[in-house]
Amino acid sequence: TIACVEKVFNTTLRIQKGRVAPGTTPIRASEPVRLPVNIQNALEGTSLNAPLFMPPHPRQSKVMPFRYKRSGRTAPRVRPMMVAGDQFISIHFVAYCKDKVVNQDTVQNGICRNSPHSRLITAFDVLVLQTATNWQKLVRVPAVPDTLGEKVAKTEDNQTCTEFNATLGNIQNYASTTVRIRSLFSDGSVSDFSDPSEVMPSWPMAYTTPSLLSRNYRIPMHEPVRHPRNSISVAEFLGQYYNPDDLDAFFKLMGVREWGTRPKLSLIGENLPMAGSVLGGEAQLDIQYITSLAANVSTFFWSVPSIELATRQEPFLDWLMQLEDTDDSEIPLVHSVSYSDDALTMPFWFKRRVNEEFMKLALRGITVLVASGDDGVSGNFVAKEGLKYCGVNREEFPSSSPWVTSVGGTQLAQENVPVCGYASEDVMVQCPHDGEVVCTSDKGGGITSGGGFSSDFPRPWYQHEAVEHYLHQTDNPVPSQDKLKYNKFGRAFPDLAALSSNYLVLMGDDLTAMSGTSASTPLVASMVARWNEDRLQQRMPPLGFLNPLLYQILSKYPSAFNDVQIGDNRCSRGSACCPTGFAAARGWDAVSGCGSPDFQLVAKILREDAMMSFRSRFSGPAQPLALDAVQGPGWMFLIVMMLLQSLITGFVVFVLMGGCRRWKLVHAMRPLLDG
Repeated sequence: TIACVEKVFNTTLRIQKGRVAPGTTPIRASEPVRLPVNIQNALEGTSLNAPLFMPPHPRQSKVMPFRYKRSGRTAPRVRPMMVAGDQFISIHFVAYCKDKVVNQDTVQNGICRNSPHSRLITAFDVLVLQTATNWQKLVRVPAVPDTLGEKVAKTEDNQTCTEFNATLGNIQNYASTTVRIRSLFSDGSVSDFSDPSEVMPSWPMAYTTPSLLSRNYRIPMHEPVRHPRNSISVAEFLGQYYNPDDLDAFFKLMGVREWGTRPKLSLIGENLPMAGSVLGGEAQLDIQYITSLAANVSTFFWSVPSIELATRQEPFLDWLMQLEDTDDSEIPLVHSVSYSDDALTMPFWFKRRVNEEFMKLALRGITVLVASGDDGVSGNFVAKEGLKYCGVNREEFPSSSPWVTSVGGTQLAQENVPVCGYASEDVMVQCPHDGEVVCTSDKGGGITSGGGFSSDFPRPWYQHEAVEHYLHQTDNPVPSQDKLKYNKFGRAFPDLAALSSNYLVLMGDDLTAMSGTSASTPLVASMVARWNEDRLQQRMPPLGFLNPLLYQILSKYPSAFNDVQIGDNRCSRGSACCPTGFAAARGWDAVSGCGSPDFQLVAKILREDAMMSFRSRFSGPAQPLALDAVQGPGWMFLIVMMLLQSLITGFVVFVLMGGCRRWKLVHAMRPLLDG
């Protein structure tokens, strides 16, 4: 009975609403199924996440409009949140008249025209401040319609007022920026400047687009992938789906060429607005950038909408079971996974089981890249619960699995090597070119790159030398165990990094700026697909499990990576920052891994190493044998042995061919005959 099922599995069953098959009454669990303890123990290590229910609908953040004070000042009041872009900021503010009451008049009619004092505001002085660089700029904005936008706003007592907005350009990028503003009245008097603490600092910086990534990493965006076996997949969980119309519009908006030589996208699972699903920024970001940078590649949108019963989080094991059931000739060669969770909240049996599935994929020659996380060294508990969770390295999983390639995050900055920003009484250094630093929330990155050491899995052989160097380097020494608890003998991550901040993503009619290692992961995946293209065109196998190759390249050709040397991961996303985290350093580090790959240099190294490997199959170090150099009867013996070998080989092939025809085993024996 329904009552029995609800009691045993501690859930509630409901009749499914909406479109169902005629003549049926589907019943679904409306909340997570919890197995009895004895059943859970018996089934340990088994995937229990059949899609019986959808995860809860993600909460849509509602931005409440800011309410201004009605009176009590003459200085303008700036809305706390500014909009910052590439060398510009945009501010919203209200003006107060001479009688210290908020203005209700429009620019067209004259600001403060209806004030009892009849003193119009003729202009505003905006002081732009960047305290870290001691840079400031004063901009006078005339109170005319051509320079000020306006709209109706509300005061705290629900009265109407007029809110103005102005955009200021030629602002230095990559620096914490705030503003102060004052009013200039028609009688020649001025108000006080507003308090800078009323405004949240913002960080002007370039928006990340496909063309910027193409220039920064030297990815040939307009050279199509043509090999039919070359394929890539994005794993999507928690009911997120993408909009095909948005993808077409994104291509047009970003100037990405469409080749039309193969279907753009193959769908596995659902891509429908089901109960609990949501048009996801994650799904939109993954698809829009991976298909832009790996042009014409066969792309799979692999959707698993349920949740994992063992963890109440993403169904990693269910997804891996689906991959295991996919034939080698059909499984995508590269998989981008933008999801990762706090490893300490997962049962060890589950992590071990997932890790074993990743090992199987590595043995099959499949590349899996996983985001390293967006909450720094101590995870999202710091952002949610506060600094009491600092002092422990809470690693992410599955990005800390030794059988995946973990991808961290960077952002652009002018202070990208230690000398940039140096200042003394005699010298002040500013670097003219942008470079990559660790993506951190306290520097405007929006998120903080995850990284550290696994407490579950030991350090793998391929990274031993690089990690030992980091643990003993003196550029930015690793924290002591009394300040930060971590397992220095565990699997260290990330393995490499790439730009992860300020990506422009098309959501319907609007562009939205998004940040996360969930952005850098599909970026690196698109590079791997292009490296695979070179190999497949030369009839070589795909790269497969990347990590041993990455660390070998780092050891032999360190210039193949852009070395990230500035930044740390002590902060979580938002404004919560722990006292201690892992810092970037020369070479591999626990924040940016090997650094970000130079696409062209890595491609060149792979081509040259492939040619060296090809030649070595046919030319060993020994010199060819000269028959005339053999003395005595030795040459006769050599000729007899060669003839005998040829006769035996021919006889064996003859017998096998006859047997195959007789027993109709030609297809079964074909690999042996080819060999």
